[in-house]
Amino acid sequence: MLAIQQVKLSWLPDSISALEGRPRSRAGRLRRLVDQLTHTRDREFLDRTCRHLDEQGTEIVIAYWGTRPLADLKAIKQLRPHIKIVLMVLCFPLALDTPGLKRQHWFMRRAASSIDGMLYSNAYMQEYFERQVFGRGGAHLKSLILRPCWPLSYQAKTERREPASNQPNLIYVGRTDLSHRTVHAADDLRPLMAEILDNQIELHHVRSPETTDGHPYRRPFAPLDQAGLIATMAAHDASLIAYNAAACQRTERLELTVPDRLLTSVAAGVPVAIPAEGYTGAKQYLADYPAVLVFDSVPDLKRQLSDRQCIREMHESAWKARNLYTAEKQGDTLAEFLATLIANASV
Repeated sequence: MLAIQQVKLSWLPDSISALEGRPRSRAGRLRRLVDQLTHTRDREFLDRTCRHLDEQGTEIVIAYWGTRPLADLKAIKQLRPHIKIVLMVLCFPLALDTPGLKRQHWFMRRAASSIDGMLYSNAYMQEYFERQVFGRGGAHLKSLILRPCWPLSYQAKTERREPASNQPNLIYVGRTDLSHRTVHAADDLRPLMAEILDNQIELHHVRSPETTDGHPYRRPFAPLDQAGLIATMAAHDASLIAYNAAACQRTERLELTVPDRLLTSVAAGVPVAIPAEGYTGAKQYLADYPAVLVFDSVPDLKRQLSDRQCIREMHESAWKARNLYTAEKQGDTLAEFLATLIANASV
């Protein structure tokens, strides 16, 4: 977003990434916990970080995306108070249960005094933070709603040619490796998948042991890189955006977050199928997208997908709408916001 604005950029890892190779010990884990509750204290990391910031003449640090970088941001603000700190909230909260939610809210409130600006992916997330996370403690924060997008170079170059199937079909680009340690309950879409397949809708998704059942309407494919996935998605009727909300104690994350799979879908120029209930943040993101199938049941989705003329028209609209969703289109807005923060600092 900023590269085309001729803004000088440099990249730094957070302390967890920078120190990842160190042997883990009980004392080290305890130090990390103390850091999370206060601020990062590792001298090697802080010296290296401050040296880099000074050499680059850094005026603003943009961090992302959850509670992970907060301890580092508090330390940087203490050591370099003139530097403006901006947090980009792509996904929040991470927790899907009440204790985790309360813990992450507490971390955010504790860090608010060290942050100067917030970048939100949609208005619903902004309202949630201002009302339920920061409250009065965030009154000083400047904020901007910045629609997350892949760069123009990621977008599909060729409009869909031959459709993946002549009958109703979906592509799902969410997690299917359900045994992986980073998968959470919301990723397990097997109940919805079973209902889709039983309604004779072809379902295309990445092959995995957990979703290999030989169902005649299941169409698994080998993993693709981002460019390959975007190039092939438009051959399908629609991209399915859904989570297993029933498996979650708390669903704020599903309501607020704009998932990467949605960015990928609009970059591919493919219609989007999304449940009628919930997903407020994702639906705000799609407000200008002319090819959305909102369904209140799988039979309802099957009925919409069966209107082949409507699906063809949606594809044409989706392809044209791709230009609304590029990172380059957001660059001016972001640069102006950052310039305002710098100007306020010099007043």
